[in-house]
Amino acid sequence: MTPQPAKLKPSEGKAIVHFIRPSGYGRAAHFTIWDGDKLIEENWGKESFQYECDPGKQLFITWSEYKSPLEADLLPNRVYYVLLRIRIGMWRGRLHFVPLNPNHELWNETLTSYRNLPNYTFEKQYFADIERENKQKILDYLVYYENEVKGTKHVNYLRPDDGLAH
Repeated sequence: MTPQPAKLKPSEGKAIVHFIRPSGYGRAAHFTIWDGDKLIEENWGKESFQYECDPGKQLFITWSEYKSPLEADLLPNRVYYVLLRIRIGMWRGRLHFVPLNPNHELWNETLTSYRNLPNYTFEKQYFADIERENKQKILDYLVYYENEVKGTKHVNYLRPDDGLAH
């Protein structure tokens, strides 16, 4: 892991999603986070990271024991926040995406802890190896998502107006 400064403002025409996992609970379990079939980060707990991307529709996915999808519809020049929450699973922890906005009950608590978290990223070769090892799994899940999961109670949503204008 390489520390990096937090990027607080998106590049012109882009959106930023802050993924925040303030808890160290379940730290032994790490979770990969994908944007569709592209690996964007790995998270071990008590850390955060930012993902700058094109605006529009995104499908973020994470898994350990349980796959958790987050459909996002992002506007340009906006900043979004997602809390990463772990729960007890049968064999391993289950990570869930909690989309935040200023009206969410966890907004203040999450942003307060976010200010004290380290911000990390990984070297490109490390990501390339993890992505290659898991590519077929994510491709299989994307087909399953389209046929079985999309539109069900198992999907969380990050809406365009959840983002803060910058």
